[in-house]
Amino acid sequence: MRIAMIGLKALPPRYGGFETAADELSRRLVKMGHEVVVYNRKGQSEHAGNDYDGVELVTLPTVNSKNLSAIVHALLSTTHVLFHKADVVHYFITGTTLFAPLLKLRNMNTVCSVDGTDWQRTKWGKFARWYLRVSEQLAVWFCDILIGDSPDVVQYYRTKFGAKIALSTYGMRESASSGTRWLSRLGLDDREYVLFVGRLVPENNVHVLIKAYEQLHTQKKLVIVGDDPWGRTYIRSLKGTKDPRVIFTGGVYGEGYEQLQQHAYLFVLPDEVGGTHPSLVEAMGFGNCVLVNDTESNLNAIGDCGVSYRGEDGYRDLQIQLQRLLDDPTLVQEYRGRAMRHALANYRWKTVVEQHLAIYNEVLGKSGREVVALPSVSSSAD
Repeated sequence: MRIAMIGLKALPPRYGGFETAADELSRRLVKMGHEVVVYNRKGQSEHAGNDYDGVELVTLPTVNSKNLSAIVHALLSTTHVLFHKADVVHYFITGTTLFAPLLKLRNMNTVCSVDGTDWQRTKWGKFARWYLRVSEQLAVWFCDILIGDSPDVVQYYRTKFGAKIALSTYGMRESASSGTRWLSRLGLDDREYVLFVGRLVPENNVHVLIKAYEQLHTQKKLVIVGDDPWGRTYIRSLKGTKDPRVIFTGGVYGEGYEQLQQHAYLFVLPDEVGGTHPSLVEAMGFGNCVLVNDTESNLNAIGDCGVSYRGEDGYRDLQIQLQRLLDDPTLVQEYRGRAMRHALANYRWKTVVEQHLAIYNEVLGKSGREVVALPSVSSSAD
């Protein structure tokens, strides 16, 4: 089977959840004998060459615009794939599916991974929000199947659009670092900091987290990992805190990211928009106690294996729950064990890949085409 992936910034991943998912999916699919091509945006990858662990990388230009970068790149990528046939074209985010009808002219199959209700994100202006709301309907019309990463996202598309949509979340990271170099670089000690990982955008409520932390009685630090190229004004406001315990690292990837997750006292996610967050799944997989805003997506993700706070109360209940956990290491240790067991049982990349293969095969079956995988390179996708 030949699969093309469109709508990402770049692989290897240095940006967010969809890039992480595409990274795991594409490399594991190649190991299983399939062909995968991923369309990178020019200037957003440091990887040399067009081969990445057997994944074919096609790098195309785009415009340097928050609102238009993904759309222009999707147009160029869709045009390219028209002349380089694929069995399934996998779009990431609904906003990139505008040009999917072109593929139907060539009898090509399309699926789309949807990003929750992306139009609710405050980083978008009025036109972008309007387009993203319209693009939800476009994805329903133009794609054979949608893929949601949270039960509430799946329910939203089924209820509002009657969409054909499947559920597939994320996997935990199955690698670990034995070093502590990044802790030393940042002046951190084992279990002596609270960790946040995510984009520094208003809907992730980092400002609420900082305000709550400023009220806490603790010597532990708050480590904020992430960035956003379009949110400089918001980021400046975050860095205006006078609390010396708050540390901003910018983006941290690979071994550094693993070290920060492994040695945190607890992980906190105060977001209010979107489906399942990969960093939350990974935090549980690293055996972190997790504290989350009580959105439906977050509660679905943690089950009874994490702690939540009432997001509608602003910073106040977040402050209370943080202080409770900071004052009770035994409770934190108990939740660490629960979180890891939950992740091992529910968030494995092998399962995610199998779910995607079932989806791809379903759309291929609809078209009446039979595609047989090449002989497997490896006996295991692990």
